[in-house]
This record gives sequence, structure tokens and C-alpha cells, in this order.
Amino acid sequence: MALAKALVFSVSNLHFGPEVGVSASKKLDASVVGAWQANVGAMANDLRELQRQGDTPTEVHHADARHLQNIIKPHSIDAVITSPPYPNEKDYTRTTRLESVLLGFISNKAELQALKRGLLRSNTRNVYKGDDDDKWIVEHSEIQRIANAIETRRIELGKTSGFEKLYAKATKLYFGGIARHLSELRGLLRPGAYLAYVVGDQASYFRVMIRTGQLLADIAQSLGYQLVDRDLFRSRLATATKEQLREEVVVLHWPDNTVRMLAPTKHFTQDKNSMAKSEGVKAVNRYAQIIERIFFTHYTEGATEVCFERNEIEAVAQELHINLPKNLGDIVYSFRYRVTLPASIREKATQDKQWIIRPAGRSKYCFALVAEHNIMPTGMKAETKVPDATPGLVAMYSLDDEQALLARLRYNRLLDIFTGITCYSLQNHLRTFLSGIGQVETDEVYIGIDKKGRHYVFPVQAKGGMDKLNIVQIEQDFALCASKFPSLICRPLGAQFMEGNLIALFEFESTAEGVKLAQEEHYRLVAPDEITPEILKTYQERLSNT
Repeated sequence: MALAKALVFSVSNLHFGPEVGVSASKKLDASVVGAWQANVGAMANDLRELQRQGDTPTEVHHADARHLQNIIKPHSIDAVITSPPYPNEKDYTRTTRLESVLLGFISNKAELQALKRGLLRSNTRNVYKGDDDDKWIVEHSEIQRIANAIETRRIELGKTSGFEKLYAKATKLYFGGIARHLSELRGLLRPGAYLAYVVGDQASYFRVMIRTGQLLADIAQSLGYQLVDRDLFRSRLATATKEQLREEVVVLHWPDNTVRMLAPTKHFTQDKNSMAKSEGVKAVNRYAQIIERIFFTHYTEGATEVCFERNEIEAVAQELHINLPKNLGDIVYSFRYRVTLPASIREKATQDKQWIIRPAGRSKYCFALVAEHNIMPTGMKAETKVPDATPGLVAMYSLDDEQALLARLRYNRLLDIFTGITCYSLQNHLRTFLSGIGQVETDEVYIGIDKKGRHYVFPVQAKGGMDKLNIVQIEQDFALCASKFPSLICRPLGAQFMEGNLIALFEFESTAEGVKLAQEEHYRLVAPDEITPEILKTYQERLSNT
């Protein structure tokens, strides 16, 4: 072992950056014995230190972390600390191949392939026919969006190599493997166990941003884990996009008392036998169980509105023996803005309709059956590049949440660009009470003036990360304008982080048929030198065509 390390890092002409290669400046000779002895000495010192600390039993399993049931005893794990690969094109077997051969772990291509098949699919070089981990995230909308964005970008750029065609597939297989691993772990963890995963954001697939830690946390929560923290470990500058990429520790907790939840797809099963038995069976988390019980307590067949009061949440939780969060409102908020309602509720919607939750007064809510709305960025929409005026220090430490998005709107005056009106931020997170609706909150309110002197109010709903714009919020913004700014022209806006520094902006209007989308634009914040004369000419042609 000491010799293998010396040969790779001290004696050979190899270099790592990050792939393995041969250094341009080659050594003519090297102190092989000296480097080997230094490694042996370091190992001996480590062993002496461990002896002083007493005996600690250790087991090492050469196995696949996605398949653990027959290796580790049930309910035996108190903590998991690990750093899985990141979704990129780094083939980790290449960087360790020389040591693997020298130490006798592999001796031919068949053994190398067997090794790679047992690894998480983190790059296209270990994607194989028959891989199906992607079925575990088939209903995860954000991962599907990222994969579609990668494939769309590939087609736009005319990239046709076999590996490039697999980028989208590898992304889905990666997160599907993470989901399978976390699902497999649940039966092995002791109640109260903690987990820490060191992961990093990536943008190596055609510069499409992959927020690895955020997605891992979201998958874990869908499986019944509690998110404790996403702690920034370090940030690094992406060489291609010049964006700050986060490396963070995602800290999870397996609750002492939990209703174990499978991810929101019937494909989440432990093995082939249980897959057949569980077809169509939906296991749900504690929030879903509560909201489901409340809905069916009041629902009658054919109803288009189902109303309830906030205090019912606590009563139902006691009936079901479910621990409540400190903030009861988080349950309703989650289903209004973050996650889909349970399948049993969605199935009660008629064709082209969906259930939403509307506020109906102080501490009152109603499920309402409305026309199906999906406020999502249009995939085929052309983007406009804007010189990024975000201060470097702000960009360095901002996350990808709504506050970071609001900051970018402000610093880059994107609302002025989008609306053609001079806009000024009036108030951040305006929270107020509206008669007949209850408490409402708008992420930011802008006041504007045009060249004719007309005054406008722009309530802005911003969504970063996994959150999506919701039609209820836009309805509330129209009501907010009517109540608080009746003399101003009301133009509700929505903003959505798409990937990296690409931002979608929406404007809505109120019609006899309800809220409708009036306009949508996509803006990418870039370094000034990325806006070339060719791009400017394209934008000038846009003007001549309007």
C-alpha cells in the first residue's frame, strides 16, 4: 500500500487536474525507497496512535452503497458520514486505476467493468445498458427539468458524441442512485441517527447548473428524513461560467418517531417482489397524512370546494399520533407552494382541473378545484444576456433561494428591463391581512412610473430552488393591489431561478376566465465580455422585427 501511494504521487510522472494525465515536465529519476519508507513510517505512526486510544472494532465491506440490506444489520447505524461523487464527467476509476492494478484489485477489463457497475452512476463512462436507477426520481420535477435542459442545450450546440448524448441520462441515474441509497438505508438506521453528505454543485454538463446539495436534501426529505442543515463547506469559481459553486455538508436526521415515506413514485420499492405487491400503493409522510385526513373528513363526491380550519391540523395529528412541526402553517404552506398534494386528493380532480389550497379568512383555508395551471418557464423561449451588475461579494455568498433571486433582480434592474418602466423597491416581504382571504405575503413590492407619469405597483413573487410559482399567490397579489394600492395600475410579476444565472420573469393579468400569463422573458446574467457584437446584432434584429 505504501509503495502504491509512492508510485502514484511521488515517484511517477502522473498529475491530477482533475483527470489523471502525464506531467509535461518529467522526472528523470526519483527516490523510490525514500518515498516508500516515508509512507511506511506514516502508517506505523497512525497505528501507534490508534493503539493508545484503545481497541475500536472496525468492519470494511467491499460493496455497493445502493444495496445494503444483506450486508448491515437492521437498525444498527447511528451515523453516516460520507462524500459521494458529484454529477460530472470525472471517472474516479481512472484516478485510482494504477493503484488498483498494483494492489491486485483488478487485472483485466472485465474486472474493471465489474468494479464500475458497483459504483454510483456519476459520469457517462459508467453508464450501462439496463441501468434503471432513474426510475427512482421519475416524478421529481426539478431533476427532470435539469435533465431536459441538458438535452435541449446539447441539441442547440449540435453536440453528437456518444458521451454527450448520455449527459441527461447520467444526471437522472446519479440522483436516482442517491434516492435508492437513502431508501435502502432507512431500515438500517437507528431512530435518531444523523447523516452528513459532502456534495458540490456542478455545471459541467453544457453549463446547466446542478445544485447537488439542494437536490439531495429534497430527495431525502421526500423519503422521510429531516433536513437539519446545508452547511457551506467552501465555494469555488466555475472556470466556464465564472459562477460560485457551493460545496456543502447536507446534514440529515432520521427521526425517533416517523411515518416512513417512500419517494413520490410507485417505483420506490425494495426489491422485485415488493415492487409487484406495492404497485399503486402510496406511502405518505406525516404532512401528507394530515392533509389527506382533513380533506376526506369534509369532502363529498363532486364537491369543488372543501374548507377547513387551522386548528384541525393539531387535532388530526393527535389522532394519527404524528409529531407536529413547531410552525403549524408550514404544513399548509408546503402543499400550497412546494410539493404536490397526495395522490388520493389529486384523483378527486376532474379532467383538466387541479386542487389548490386558498386562504379563506383568519386561520381558515379551502381546497378549491380550478383549471389546471402550471407556471413553468417555457422551454423554447429565447434568452437575453444582460451584463451582471451583482456585486462580487454578494454573488460569492448568496444561495439560490428567493432572497438571492430578489437581490439579483434589484442589482441588475431586471424589472425595469422587463416592464420598460422605472421601478423602485418599496418593501421586502410585505405581510398583511386581507378581508375574506386572511394573511397574505408578497416577496417584494415595487412602485413604478412610466414616461407618461402613470404610477404602477408591481407585487413580485420570487421562487428559487425547488419552489414553484403558484396561481394562488398571483390571485392574492391582485387582491393586495385592490386593497392597499387601489389608485395604482396593478401588474403582478413572478420570478423563477431556472439554472445558474438564468432567470425567468412572468407578468400576469386578470381576465374573466381568471389569472392568465401576459408575458414571459428569460434573462441570463453574464460577464460583460460575453456580450459579443454578434449577440448585440441579434438583439438589434429583434427590435427591427417588433
